[in-house]
Amino acid sequence: MPITDLHQFISHLESAGELARISAVADPILEIAAVTDRVCKQPGGGKALLFERPRGAGFPVATNLFGSPRRVCQALGVEHLGCLTDRLATLLGLIPNPDLARLDRQIAALPGFARFAPRTIAGNDPSLATMATPDLTLFPFLQNWAGDGAACGHPRYITLPQVFTALPDGGSPNCGMYRCQMRGPRELAVRWYPGSGAARHLDEFRRRNEPMPVAIALGGPPAALFSAMFPLPGDLDEMAFAGFLRQETIVMASCRTVPLQVPLSCEMVIEGHVSPNETALEGPFGNHTGSYSPAGPAALMRVTAISYRPDAIIPATVVGPPPMEDCWMAKAWERLLLALLQRFLPTVKELHFPLEWIFHQSAIISLDHPAPAMVRETTERLWSTPWFSNARLLIFIDGDTAVDPNEVAWRCINLTEFTHDAFQDHSGKRLALDATGSSVPQHRVNRDSGIGQLVERRWPEYGID
Repeated sequence: MPITDLHQFISHLESAGELARISAVADPILEIAAVTDRVCKQPGGGKALLFERPRGAGFPVATNLFGSPRRVCQALGVEHLGCLTDRLATLLGLIPNPDLARLDRQIAALPGFARFAPRTIAGNDPSLATMATPDLTLFPFLQNWAGDGAACGHPRYITLPQVFTALPDGGSPNCGMYRCQMRGPRELAVRWYPGSGAARHLDEFRRRNEPMPVAIALGGPPAALFSAMFPLPGDLDEMAFAGFLRQETIVMASCRTVPLQVPLSCEMVIEGHVSPNETALEGPFGNHTGSYSPAGPAALMRVTAISYRPDAIIPATVVGPPPMEDCWMAKAWERLLLALLQRFLPTVKELHFPLEWIFHQSAIISLDHPAPAMVRETTERLWSTPWFSNARLLIFIDGDTAVDPNEVAWRCINLTEFTHDAFQDHSGKRLALDATGSSVPQHRVNRDSGIGQLVERRWPEYGID
């Protein structure tokens, strides 16, 4: 059965030996993040952490919940991440003439996808209590790095939010993962970027000079969180995609003060409105580069209601130099993206995001029977997609080569002629490298001469430990 809420997931992790409970008092200001960062760097991603006694708050904090390939699989209910590739490839195979510009509508029209459209119950989530007076400061939201929020003196962030918005008529619902800076008891600065679903919705509200309803959900089905994180095609409904991921419909409940729906069984829901004409200074914010993203204007949300489970657990993540939890979450997207690429570019055999490259849209891509012209053509097509439009570096290798960092590094140095195998776009900001070896004259070493079997058979005779 798919996992329906955070409590169930944590119980599942604990029974599998994947959770560490921390009973010592730990401060949400820097300390919880420092402990989490240290655990994330352990081999295999370390354990999920449940801080039972955050200083100054009556609610536990869970971090590193999805910080390993195994836990990502457990969250999504698959045996291995390759199941995601197979599942999406099967679905895409039902589209006779896929068109990237219309792919969201083509997917949504498939009966095998449409049956997972979210279902809304009547009324609100009965498991949530509503605060008489909303007060964000009562919850243990984290400060991850010392300089976070320094431009405006507000260092604490909600880092695993599912931010729900919709068009003024309620259509085209969107759920994205945008960082939310706490600015006191009833204000948040929500940082979304031009072109995101929420930004497009806000543009419509600005044309009407009306405030935009926003709902921020924490917890709920893990598949909903992953779907909010993924850069899905066009306006594909994230909650329908979450249902497709978990192979069971997401059940939604109505909010109390805004005309939006959020997943049933959330830990917490924050409701409010974003002003059409006001912004707030948000940042800086420490991120995966090891530096701070600069402060800048963000949407200003005024909170109208906060609802929460009496036994709520606050999920949080720490963003920083890899390996971190978000790297492993992005590996699930890597497997889904492989299916998308193979539907449009059948010569793509494999895709690999090195953990250090993930958030730069950079990748190692293996091709079946590559030729020099094929690499350049594939690069141009990838740069034209939303998933690689800002890719700093794409490296192409032969499909027979293992997608292993050491093997790739060896090929890059030995089997490329940089004068024509390395090329940039017109801006000079995107680089591609043809490391397939297809343009370099070579007579490869024959590793299958038969001597290996002889050596294997006689190995005990050599007396080498």
